[in-house]
Amino acid sequence: MSPLLLLVAAAFALEGMWLPAQLPDQAPALRSAGFSGDPAALADLHGAPLGAVVSLGGCTATFVSDTGLLITNHHCVTGMLQRAQKEGENLEETGFYAATRDDERPGGAGARVWITQSTEDVTAKVVGALSPKLGDRARNDAIDAASKRLVAACERTPGTRCRVASYYEGLQYSLIRQLELRDVRVVMAPPDMVGNYGDEVDNWHWPRHAGDFGFLRAYVGKDGKPADYSPENVPYTPPQHVTVAPRGPEPGEFVMVAGYPGRTQRWRTALEVEREATLRIPSVLEHGGWVLQTLQDRITAEPALAAKLTVPRLGLGNSVFKNKGMLEGFARAGAVEHARARDAALDAWVAADPARAAKWAAPIAELRAVITRRDATRLADERMDWLGRSTLLSAARALYLWSHEQQKPDALRELGYQDRDAPRTKAWIGDLDASLEPGTERVVFEHFLRLVLALPVDQQPPELVAWLAQSPGATADVDGTVAAALTRLYGAPTLTDKATRLALFGKKPAIFNASHDGFVSLAVALSAYDERRRDADKADQGAFSRLRPAYADALRTFDPARAYPDANSTLRVSFGTVQGYQPRDAVTYTPQTTVRGIVEKAGAWPFAAPPPLLAAIQAGQWGAWADPALGTVPVDFLADLDITGGNSGSATLDAQGRLVGLVFDSNYEGIGSDWLHEATMARSVHVDVRYVLWYLDAVAGADSLLREMGILPSVG
Repeated sequence: MSPLLLLVAAAFALEGMWLPAQLPDQAPALRSAGFSGDPAALADLHGAPLGAVVSLGGCTATFVSDTGLLITNHHCVTGMLQRAQKEGENLEETGFYAATRDDERPGGAGARVWITQSTEDVTAKVVGALSPKLGDRARNDAIDAASKRLVAACERTPGTRCRVASYYEGLQYSLIRQLELRDVRVVMAPPDMVGNYGDEVDNWHWPRHAGDFGFLRAYVGKDGKPADYSPENVPYTPPQHVTVAPRGPEPGEFVMVAGYPGRTQRWRTALEVEREATLRIPSVLEHGGWVLQTLQDRITAEPALAAKLTVPRLGLGNSVFKNKGMLEGFARAGAVEHARARDAALDAWVAADPARAAKWAAPIAELRAVITRRDATRLADERMDWLGRSTLLSAARALYLWSHEQQKPDALRELGYQDRDAPRTKAWIGDLDASLEPGTERVVFEHFLRLVLALPVDQQPPELVAWLAQSPGATADVDGTVAAALTRLYGAPTLTDKATRLALFGKKPAIFNASHDGFVSLAVALSAYDERRRDADKADQGAFSRLRPAYADALRTFDPARAYPDANSTLRVSFGTVQGYQPRDAVTYTPQTTVRGIVEKAGAWPFAAPPPLLAAIQAGQWGAWADPALGTVPVDFLADLDITGGNSGSATLDAQGRLVGLVFDSNYEGIGSDWLHEATMARSVHVDVRYVLWYLDAVAGADSLLREMGILPSVG
């Protein structure tokens, strides 16, 4: 084996987000890490533990009782808390606990639980019959049509949600069948200064002391089938639920996580790694950082806005800090240089053999050309995307596109605009009020509108320019143009009214074309721009569906250690051990924190630990939840297993498959692992089950939850 391949093989030793079907082949590594069960059993989607693991859509949760009780992260339920709160409440700040099932609150019409039922290789059905003569746009459309046919057939069973997922950059496709539960209720979430203790000051940084946990419950109709929310519904009985361990993990012990990691890019080209480091991440830091500061300033100036702005601020803050860490991680690990060296070695290897060159050289070269072919519009599109993050403009655009797509046969509509998508779209449109704050949105919209107008005239979308010129009171100068636009948009926006938004869903295009609402008229004006963007995206995707598989096939052949595909929101399993790390010279992080650290940090926000929590720590009544070696209750721990966004809320399991914690974060030094995994630095951060149980027992008085999970209260 070449020195390069030896290096790559060594780097992959501790990483891997494995497909369940791959786990039997990982038996030696699992046993070496300390797993005591049958590795083959981990491939069973209906057995333990995978049968208990569900997707919330962007987060993971796990059944911990036979009456539909789910455990996940606090930050995975904040949106539901916001939708569940009543006038005058701020459940993010106060926390919530339903002492009885009648007290549990609906998490919103769009809340979902998805349980994977089966996977089927459909590669031949998706791309097997495609003619090599197809143009890129036609190829994209053919793949889209084949995928929709498979999904439509799969979803003939009521209560089923299906998708076609791509693996290894399009070398393989699988049809994923999931049970979709539509009645999800909030059971318990601690206050923000427990679940998000330290906020952005501590975010991504070790040591952490966050009790990032929360509980939901899934309900079904009396017939046991998925149903919309109704007081008459009954708790869902899952096929499996995990056992909650009475003890947490110790340093060096085996742990594994089963969940739905969102997206990694470890199979991408060096050109894309470079563009990530020099273009996308700096854009997020510049623009996202500005919006984040604006949200924080608004909350500081008007604390009453926190009820609406806290959740979007938390989400954006997480993104900004993650990207900052990624940029630093790229620099520290030499990610761009590493990727260039890998691609150079790959190119040399391909060129060294005529058969390899004939198979892979041309598509790899063309792939790099496609990646850069839209550079001329990149900056304009980027700024328009930030402008388009306006909640009201997003709603207007979605409603207008729905009006057009509903004129087409269902199979020919855009993804996300088919009949199957209507219930969640209506729920999203209806739930916008939870975080809609027009005053803040106006400030943000003005900022990005000015950035678009600062572009050279030939780069400004003509559709936007024309709409601006037609705004009453518009002048030739930028200030007058912006002022007129803001008055037109925010003077009397009708879309701030929930009933008005919902009434527009399903209306024909003529209704929108005749509307005098500023945001509706802007959505109509931008529709041609949006269509151009969609067409260009589809042409690119068609090209990528031809070219990325060739690159991935060459790379996988060149580097056989590349055994697992990038994360793509499908069910995966990662495993490792509880371990600390050394972030820099003379600094060593041990892998556990305790409640002592909460007291040490306590003070002003974001370390305003709730008085009941501090009082319980001061009382020192640990019950059964103290770690003998630590002499107190552990809070969080580190492990070297491989995760990314979407794993949040996943149950951390021990060698017997029992729940010993919840993964909720990565460490700052390992954030760049979405692109290049650093085995010595990358760590996942977990809340220890003993802190969860102690908090429920000693602070929240949630004895009913403990008993439902088979745990006896032991404090007091």
